[in-house]
Amino acid sequence: MSYLVAKDIYKSYDREEVLKGINLEVDQGEFVTLLGASGCGKTTFLRIIAGLDAADSGSVFLDGNDITGLAPEKRQIGMFFQNYALFEHMTVEENIAYSLKLKKLPKDEISQRVEDMLKVVKLEGENKRMPDMLSGGQRQRVALARSIISTPKVLLLDEPLGALDAALRKRMQEELKELQHTLGITFINITHDQDEALIMSDRIALIEDGIIRKIGKPDEIKDEIRL
Repeated sequence: MSYLVAKDIYKSYDREEVLKGINLEVDQGEFVTLLGASGCGKTTFLRIIAGLDAADSGSVFLDGNDITGLAPEKRQIGMFFQNYALFEHMTVEENIAYSLKLKKLPKDEISQRVEDMLKVVKLEGENKRMPDMLSGGQRQRVALARSIISTPKVLLLDEPLGALDAALRKRMQEELKELQHTLGITFINITHDQDEALIMSDRIALIEDGIIRKIGKPDEIKDEIRL
């Protein structure tokens, strides 16, 4: 069995069928992008994997375990949102450490893990700054560090680069892919930007009208993209 498996996922809102039997298998350490236009169901699907929404039917498995009925905090799945959702009243260090403090880890361990994570995301020396003192790229790195400091088995990325300008977006595409290789965490990304999907992904799943129409490596699927 693949590392993450979503099987026969159906979801409706107000009798409108949003997901129509989605199936997806992702290998450990893989970077998979769900590529589709707005309203195609990709965000709903991501939220079901995270446990933020419940499917009407279907199952989600992670590392051989059925996690369909588990609460989000018990799934070992991280979520990285487009708007970053930083705590504006907390420093960089406090934002990154937030989930570890909720777990009541020892202060020394938290401090060391935060320092290590600041190096990973190239924010050494920025730990005492407030979010409003950071650039867009720096804010994104803080949000990313907060998402991965608890070492999730899978990180879900909801249009992570959509708020950045073109030049910064291109640089962050490269950095995000490099970071994913370094950490070895399985990434599932959603976007409507085909260039982003082609550059960053090991495989791309084309999602259209609530179903995955085709999935394959970027060079196998690029001619099938019609957004």
